[in-house]
Amino acid sequence: MNLNMKEFKEELKSGNIRPLYVFYGEEGYLREYYLSELKKQVVGDMMPEFNLTVINHAPEFNELSDVVESYPAMNDRRLVIVRDFDVLSANADFSEKTEKLFADMPEHCVLVFVYGNIEYKPDKRRKLYKVMEKHGAAVNFAKASRTDLISWIKRRFLASDKDISNETADFLLFYCGEIMQQLIPEIEKISSYARKREITRADIETVATRNVSSAVFDAANAVAEKKYAKALSVLEELEARNEKPIPVLALIAQQFRRLYATKLIMERGGGKNEVMELLDMKSDYPARLAITAARSVKKENICRAIELSARADAQLKFGGGWEVLSQLIASISAEEKR
Repeated sequence: MNLNMKEFKEELKSGNIRPLYVFYGEEGYLREYYLSELKKQVVGDMMPEFNLTVINHAPEFNELSDVVESYPAMNDRRLVIVRDFDVLSANADFSEKTEKLFADMPEHCVLVFVYGNIEYKPDKRRKLYKVMEKHGAAVNFAKASRTDLISWIKRRFLASDKDISNETADFLLFYCGEIMQQLIPEIEKISSYARKREITRADIETVATRNVSSAVFDAANAVAEKKYAKALSVLEELEARNEKPIPVLALIAQQFRRLYATKLIMERGGGKNEVMELLDMKSDYPARLAITAARSVKKENICRAIELSARADAQLKFGGGWEVLSQLIASISAEEKR
């Protein structure tokens, strides 16, 4: 069975805990938080050193079987956590033995496979997957919604005696990204730096580390608004941070396509909400920027920028470096002057 975070939260609250879980998803903060909550439910404070086992390597079957079948000490249950082991891609012998183990899990054990540094991409045709689906649940800790993120950001700042408006929190999501795990140190830096109780956009821009996507978004929009010096400045910033040019170019091309989509939405009378929905934006700040930039550029110029980006991609793959991206901006500028 597949569960989202809220469904797992309700399951945890009810005390109806399954013997087998897979934890995966982008949001590491939520994944670790609810793993901690599960630990409280299963192990509690009673001799946790004897009733909790964490495996940080690919276990042999006998090792896994031994810890799963071991009885808890002075407790009803024990918790076994296996980190970054893709159990569903294990060899045939391991899988066959594990199928039997998972189909008859001991009542005293809760086993959790945590996919943190590896991707969870199960082959649903495999018998082991079907056994795990029948007897356990895979919990997806996806990125939180914009509303939940803003509420969470406000609570984090309030814990440091700071306030932040919804609009500024929205800017923080654009500037630093939407992953809680990455936002926590940025919020701490901003809270320590800010002199006044109310957090400002200037506070964020002064000390926070800008997300690559945010920087590229600004560069592409600057190109659309014919602010080529600003676009080049952003590229220089990314190069100085040792970012790789190929993924940066991919994001630039993606942003040009988003500008084209925004232009089409505006032509048929759509607005910010439609842009956010179509382009999967949680923050409305980039949607407003995209609309402003789209007003400044013709559709044919965006199409040409997309074509030039494809050429630049080929140049990069044949050994070019950051100079290819600078040449891309220069080429788009030259096209505009024709």
